[in-house]
Amino acid sequence: MEKMGFGILGAARIAAGALIPAIQKSSNARVVAIAARDGGRAQDYAVQHGIPRAYGDYDQILADAEVQAVYNPLPNSEHAAWTLRALEAGKHVLCEKPFTLDAAEAQQVDEASKRVGRTVMEAFMYRFHPQIGQALEILRRGDLGELRLIQSSFSFMLDRSGDIRWVRALGGGALYDVGTYCVNVSRTFAGREPVAVDGWSLQTDPKHPGGGGVDHSFLGMLDFGYGLRASFDCSFAQVFRQRLELVGNAGTLVLISPFVPGRDHGHGSMAPELLLNGEPVVSMAADQYQLMVEHFVRAARGQEALRYPAGEAVQQMRVLDALFESAAKQLPVWL
Repeated sequence: MEKMGFGILGAARIAAGALIPAIQKSSNARVVAIAARDGGRAQDYAVQHGIPRAYGDYDQILADAEVQAVYNPLPNSEHAAWTLRALEAGKHVLCEKPFTLDAAEAQQVDEASKRVGRTVMEAFMYRFHPQIGQALEILRRGDLGELRLIQSSFSFMLDRSGDIRWVRALGGGALYDVGTYCVNVSRTFAGREPVAVDGWSLQTDPKHPGGGGVDHSFLGMLDFGYGLRASFDCSFAQVFRQRLELVGNAGTLVLISPFVPGRDHGHGSMAPELLLNGEPVVSMAADQYQLMVEHFVRAARGQEALRYPAGEAVQQMRVLDALFESAAKQLPVWL
């Protein structure tokens, strides 16, 4: 079967560093076009990454008959609008996280996807790495006993003052960018939705180059009921770190690199690493982006069920909405 043609909306770093290479080496997808508001930049990007066509207008890529699917890594504030436009144009959409800015927008995308009969999925690539499947299997077989606590962290120093993630109007902030991984992995391992959340944010002041009111750090607590809670922290103002710990009444499981496996964290290991009660568990290396793309294409073609439909992303956004509300009110929020 011919490889599915992908069009890329915007000349984003994540596309160049991860998604384009993943699509290009996948078994069932290829990149056929790139669009950017600056036509010259789009052309340069296309030449640099071996993309056949470049457009200076996003609508042109939606009109390209060879583009069957769109990857949307635009600023967070534009995720919903351009995902909806792509769906209406008959394209499948793989959208970067966060799926939208709130649950109401996510619901619109979900409804549009069902109406036009096109596949849309939030691009949480970490879920496709084999180590996540291993961890879920360890949990299911009872090695940890009853799961009682989920703790996760994701932070890095965002030193570029002009980065769009510092701009509130564009959907900036640590919770949307890295905290959303912590929320998602907590929901994934809990296997159900939280009944209440509590959130605390530290925000930039008005003198910051990106403007004030952007959460540079966020701490959250998710109550999943029946004795299971999750806590997380995320930040643009702390050294790079990522970690996930699952604590049961009979054991613990730690994922050293739950979100970006294979990065050197100073301990000399470049491979994914799981620790079950302190003892290493062998985990295979893999390109989680490629695995995500290949699954998405198969699902779009009806060859297998979509593992993470848009309704799942709606639930994710409801939790993020509640966390923002809790931080603003300085009170817990019940869902």
